[in-house]
Amino acid sequence: MSSHSSSRSRRSPQQDRSTRRVGAFLESAEALFAEQGFEAATMTAIAERTGSSIGALYSYFPDKRSIAIALLDTYAAQIEEHWRPLFEEIVSLSAAIFAERFIDRFLEFAALHPGYLQLQAAPIRLRRSAAAKRAFRASLVEALARRVPSLSAQRAELCASVMLQMVRGMMQVYNEAEIAQRGNVGKEFKIALSAYLKTVFVKVSAPD
Repeated sequence: MSSHSSSRSRRSPQQDRSTRRVGAFLESAEALFAEQGFEAATMTAIAERTGSSIGALYSYFPDKRSIAIALLDTYAAQIEEHWRPLFEEIVSLSAAIFAERFIDRFLEFAALHPGYLQLQAAPIRLRRSAAAKRAFRASLVEALARRVPSLSAQRAELCASVMLQMVRGMMQVYNEAEIAQRGNVGKEFKIALSAYLKTVFVKVSAPD
């Protein structure tokens, strides 16, 4: 009985090879998206950079869009880790400082993962899985609730939505801006987010 259970839970060499191959495909796609943009990168180029056949690539991903979505889901997991330290210290931060660090982390992540920035600018709409989107939003909602205990659950959800919409707008402007102007884009959105969060964070000291 125990032997049968153990054999079912043990990964096979074939599973390990498949995991490594998928990882290699995603790594090659990320590099090509960063260099060429989503539209210019091709399935053939991704396969060639990986040193694999186009048939092998198609056996894992039916098209370029599915690769992009898989990358976005990978980024989503990394994003949650990237923001966790900030969310953990939110209680001690002012609206201005939190806004500055919140924006900075998006810009830092984009700099570390240029493929992410290119996918945000893709000419077709790419959506992460619902679970990936919910995970980050839930972390942000929970952080806001700890910072402002008087916020209702509905208000915390709404605040998170407003913040994320502001960031989406920033990323669009950032993508379209000249490289020399991108720093100014971040500064302007920090001002806007700080002004908004001041109206939210002030509730912590409001009378019952």
